[in-house]
Amino acid sequence: MEGYDKDKDTLRKYNRRIILSLVLAIFISVCMLQRAYAADAQEAYPIALSEEEIQMFNAGFFNVATNNMNNMLLASEYEKPEEIDLFETFYNGVGTEASLVSKEEIALLTTLDSQAPYLDIVKITAAEMDAVLQEKLGVELDKMSKIGLENFYYLEPYDSFYIVKGDTNFDWCTVISGNWWSENTVSLEYEKESDNSRWIVTLQKTNSGFQFVSNKRHYKTGMINANHVIIQSSADADAAALFVLNEGINIKILAQENHFYQIAVHVQLKDRNDSQELFGFVDKEFVTLQ
Repeated sequence: MEGYDKDKDTLRKYNRRIILSLVLAIFISVCMLQRAYAADAQEAYPIALSEEEIQMFNAGFFNVATNNMNNMLLASEYEKPEEIDLFETFYNGVGTEASLVSKEEIALLTTLDSQAPYLDIVKITAAEMDAVLQEKLGVELDKMSKIGLENFYYLEPYDSFYIVKGDTNFDWCTVISGNWWSENTVSLEYEKESDNSRWIVTLQKTNSGFQFVSNKRHYKTGMINANHVIIQSSADADAAALFVLNEGINIKILAQENHFYQIAVHVQLKDRNDSQELFGFVDKEFVTLQ
């Protein structure tokens, strides 16, 4: 009987060890699965846009018509929504009935700009501007940096901003590629039709669509490959000379026009500790892309 009891105790201990081993094995397996899942989740982004998504942005979000406000939010460069250029963004107005200009308003504007009776007048009420900014950028007008606002005429009795003009700054764009960086954040690389410059716009998905986060040039870089290269004022062989660069100078390539690159270059100012950014055009043969 005593031997039987010892065997039972031994069996109980053995069973406990097996159970503990199984529990430990399950625990380790769960931990490994969690780590694997976390690793997969981290590696899931960025996710490249599909061709269908690119087409949607090209034809359903941008480029719908020449009054498309989404295209206008690409008219200036900004690191954050508050820094958008309001003059460039609202240059063509917002096209509502509140934007109709009365004879009294034209008379007041004529005292500020003699061309008012003869050119197009764009009117944006402060309320309209605020509504668009909140919808498209998620920022109230009062919270903006007010960049470009000084270029409007403002009539206090109508609490409205005005532009007297005879042209447009609307530009078509072509989304080339893009990535989802999270479930709600997407960046799009696109090209502007007017100068073939490359840009990257970042959007944040909302319940009603997308808000704009930033819009930045996508610069190519290059190096001047010869001495005494003349930088010109336009993409024309007979254009005026602006300045000269020598071999080895690094440049930013802003756009391409004909056989010329539009470039930007930082030059050190004499007797000063800062630099100045100069702009111009250079023949492509004098640039080695990096």
